[in-house]
Amino acid sequence: MWLALLGLPGVARAQAAGTDHRAAAEALFSEGRSLSAKGRFAEACPKFEASQQLDPGLGTMLNLAECYEKVGRTASAWTEYRDAIPLARAAGSKVRLDLATTRAAALESRLSTLTIRAPSAHSTPGLEIRRDGAPVLQAELGSAIPVDPGSHTLEATAPGKQAWAITVQVGADSPRVTIDVPTLADTAKANAVAPVAATAPKPDEPAPKAGGSTQRTVAVVVGSVGVVGLGLGTVFGLMAKGSLSDAKGQCSSYPSDCSSQGVELNSTANSQATVATVAFIAGGAALATGAVLWFTAGPSEKQGVALGFGPGVAFLKGSFQ
Repeated sequence: MWLALLGLPGVARAQAAGTDHRAAAEALFSEGRSLSAKGRFAEACPKFEASQQLDPGLGTMLNLAECYEKVGRTASAWTEYRDAIPLARAAGSKVRLDLATTRAAALESRLSTLTIRAPSAHSTPGLEIRRDGAPVLQAELGSAIPVDPGSHTLEATAPGKQAWAITVQVGADSPRVTIDVPTLADTAKANAVAPVAATAPKPDEPAPKAGGSTQRTVAVVVGSVGVVGLGLGTVFGLMAKGSLSDAKGQCSSYPSDCSSQGVELNSTANSQATVATVAFIAGGAALATGAVLWFTAGPSEKQGVALGFGPGVAFLKGSFQ
C-alpha cells in the first residue's frame, strides 16, 4: 500500500506554481517513477529532484526519499522523510505519516556523521569553513552532522591566511568521522628578515676620503645581514623538510588521507618553507647591496674584499683603514 501511495505526486502541491511548471513537474515525476520501477534509481533521483523543485509535493518528496535510500544516500533520505512528517500530518494522511515516521526512524540508526572542529575559530577573524562548497555554520562546529556516505571536501579560508583543504571518506552504516581544522598559517611572514636599505653614491659624485671608509663600514654591516638571512633560510629550509617528512609518516595516502597530526605537520612545513624562501631572498638582496657598496667606495684607501658562496653558506669579508 505504501508503494502505491508513493505513486501519487499531487498531495500538498504549492499553489503558486505556474501551469508550465506543473506540467513539467508531472512529466519528470512520471519519468522518475518509470525509472524506479526498473530499478534505475541513480537516474530516477534527479528526475524527482527536478520535479520537487518545480512543483513541491508530499508524494514527490516521499518518492525522492525512497530513491535516496535506494542509492545509499542515507542522510539525504532521512532528511526528506523527516521533512515529510509535518506535511503528512497537516494533510491528514495517516498512512503517509506512518510511512515517513517509520522510514526516518529506521534510517536514524544507520546515519554516518562528520564532526568538524576548529579550535582556532575564535582567534582567526574572518574564518570561513565550507563542506562540499556549502558554508559551515558556527553552530555546526563540534557537532556530529549526518552526511551521505562517500567523499567530502572541507575547505578553510581567512583574510591574510593560507587556504586549507582536505578530502575525507565517510563510510556507510553509522561511522563517526571527526576532522580538526588546523590554525591557518599567514600568507607571508612579517619581519622575517628585511634587507638594510643603502644608496651607493652617484658615479659623478666621488666620495671624500672619510666617506669611503664609512661606506665600506656600511657595506660590511649590510653584507653581514645578508649572511644572517641566508643562514636563517638554510635553517628553516631544513626544518621544513623534516616537518614534511614527519607529515607524510602520518598519512596513508599523502596528502588526501592524513590524520589531524599529519595535517598540522604539513601546515607547519608550509610555514617553515615560506620563512626559508623570504630569508633567502632578503639575505641575497642584502649581500648584493653590501658588495655594491664595497666596490663603489672611494679608491684612495686600502681595501680588500672576499665574497664566497656555498651550500647553505655565504660570506662577505673585508679589510680597510
